[in-house]
Amino acid sequence: MSVYTSTLTLKGAPPEGLNPLPRFRRATGISIHETKGDFPQEAAENIGGQTRTLPYRMQDRYPAELRTVTLKTVVLENRFLKAVFTPEYGGKLWSLYDKENGRELLLANSILRPRNLAIRNAWTAGGIEWNFGSMGHTVFSCDDVFAAVLRDGDGNEFLRIYEFERSKECVWQADFHLPEDSRVLLSHVKLTNPNNEDSTTYWWTNIAVPEDGHTRVLSSSQHVIALCGRTLTYEKLPYLSVMPGDMSYPVNATRSFDYFFQPESDVKTAWECAVDNGGFTFYDRSTAPLIYHKMFCWGNHYGGQRWQDYLSEPGKGYYIEIQAGIAQSQLHDKLFPAGGVFEWTQCFGSTIVDPAKIHDVSLDEADRFMDVEIERLIGEEELLAFNEKYKKAAEIVPEERNVVHAASGWGALELRREAKTGDSRLPSSLCFPESTLGKEQEQWLELLESGLLTAPDPGEIPPSWMVSQKWAALLEKSFDRPGGRNWFSLLHYGNMLFEYMPDNVVAAVSAKWPYSERSRYESMAEDMWKESDMLCPNVWARRNLAYLEYLRDNEDKAFEYYRSVFELEASHSDFAFCAEFMGWLNHSGKYAESWALYGSMPDNLQTEDRVALCAAGCAVKLGYLDFAEKVILAEHSTIREGENSLTDMWFELCARKRAKENGLDPAAVDKDTLSKLKEEAEDNCPPPYSIDFRMSYDKKRQYRASE
Repeated sequence: MSVYTSTLTLKGAPPEGLNPLPRFRRATGISIHETKGDFPQEAAENIGGQTRTLPYRMQDRYPAELRTVTLKTVVLENRFLKAVFTPEYGGKLWSLYDKENGRELLLANSILRPRNLAIRNAWTAGGIEWNFGSMGHTVFSCDDVFAAVLRDGDGNEFLRIYEFERSKECVWQADFHLPEDSRVLLSHVKLTNPNNEDSTTYWWTNIAVPEDGHTRVLSSSQHVIALCGRTLTYEKLPYLSVMPGDMSYPVNATRSFDYFFQPESDVKTAWECAVDNGGFTFYDRSTAPLIYHKMFCWGNHYGGQRWQDYLSEPGKGYYIEIQAGIAQSQLHDKLFPAGGVFEWTQCFGSTIVDPAKIHDVSLDEADRFMDVEIERLIGEEELLAFNEKYKKAAEIVPEERNVVHAASGWGALELRREAKTGDSRLPSSLCFPESTLGKEQEQWLELLESGLLTAPDPGEIPPSWMVSQKWAALLEKSFDRPGGRNWFSLLHYGNMLFEYMPDNVVAAVSAKWPYSERSRYESMAEDMWKESDMLCPNVWARRNLAYLEYLRDNEDKAFEYYRSVFELEASHSDFAFCAEFMGWLNHSGKYAESWALYGSMPDNLQTEDRVALCAAGCAVKLGYLDFAEKVILAEHSTIREGENSLTDMWFELCARKRAKENGLDPAAVDKDTLSKLKEEAEDNCPPPYSIDFRMSYDKKRQYRASE
């Protein structure tokens, strides 16, 4: 067995740059879903969570053209398997190749095409990703993680990927072992909460496997939580009330769909597999607490097919996801006790079975057959023994010389802070070299060492954001020092106050953290931002004040603040200001003002994808139909999973074009006439395949906008 670094060359369009505006957690809302029918009380607990982006910035900038890109890889290889990891993309297992059978086990994407599906926007389809922290595709989806090559107690090399996750201030590590005689890749994951307070956490191993139109998904359980819209049901496969057909076959899904397998709570291990038409099987098996599994598919319709073509090359990227998690579903928060640790071992492998044993029998028979087969391939006791062995390996302390790929300097900064304050808690099993400290950390190092945060030119984009309450305490102390209370320190402190929420809030947020308390923090943040702008007029504080008023439904005041943003030259430094404000104006029906704002922007900002989409929304309403059609039919890089803006604009465009053909002013069509014309357009004007990203629609009326 060997571990070595290499490269992967392919066509791609990697993200370029970061959105400078802080995305506050209140922008994401609370994900609370209703349960329906006979739903077990235990499974109904802790439903609801919130995705947190800050202090990370959104990765929402994509080049227009594909180019040749070379990715750094770390490879584990023995005589049976070759596993290729990409530490520049969250440590994703890009490829797992079966050397015996000469075939790829995963969807190894032939192209690097990040799109808007992750917590920070950019996400790549395919492979196996490691989702930690908050609900959604990890903040590290398109970011660097550390990779270190170590040796276990037997002298065998293994790979460790890890990082310090700033939003929860927790750490994760995943150790990958591939013994010389093993036909499975073994992963041992360890999550650590080094803080003195409880938090919440999230983990889902997301595995993309090819779907050949006949693939069947099996698991060690048949009871599932099914998700349809905002409703959760608890049912038993293969037939579900929320979707027609045998749902152990994802091809039967008529829309984007997922369900979560619910094993008995006392099981020691659980498994899931996908079996194609010829009997080729990918499987994973994992120890507790990683006992929950999931199936996700895009759905057998135009929108689902378009999404898969969009994320890969046309016809080459059809896949389903089989996943494994530590909570009943991705909508369940997992309480993470102070000083707590979660760890488990998971294996990934393949086999070839008689397809008649899977596809020509009932689900009960198929599950029983595969249960015996997986026990033969890697028995429960064998996997539990690996788990105990790899727990010891997880404690091995890496040195800087072991690091083959370095990531951010935030872990090193946290070690500096802990050394200064005397509360060192990060695990010694992780190495965060001082050499990783860089520009993003400079201002916080200054605060730590000098007790001050120096104010830069307000026209510059702040190097980084920080929302940690540990750093908030240091910043608050700086206000008592000469020069400590400046526009920049007040801006950051306001962000910290506004973003604050107790980390152990899991579901019933209003009950566990009263609205009055949340409002108190908002008011304090407002005072900080007002003082910041008074000391030195700046776009950052004004935008945040606008955001606060927009959140309060004080639209007039919010718009007044945002208009004042564009009085400052720095508002043209990035398209994010224009895109956000145009979105608000469009939502409020102020299309003329939005269109005027678009026209006032420099050419380089007008062509940004999200700005252009907002402009198209204005143009449709104002009757500039040629402009709108040109934008709508262009290639777009920022369409969000679940977003229907393109097809919605298309149907209205067709309706207004018909109005014009009938001699009406397309910008002044009355509401009833427009509604009727849109109905006709939805029935008779199918959107071009290239813009159809609807994740569902009524099959009886094929071109309806989604639910």
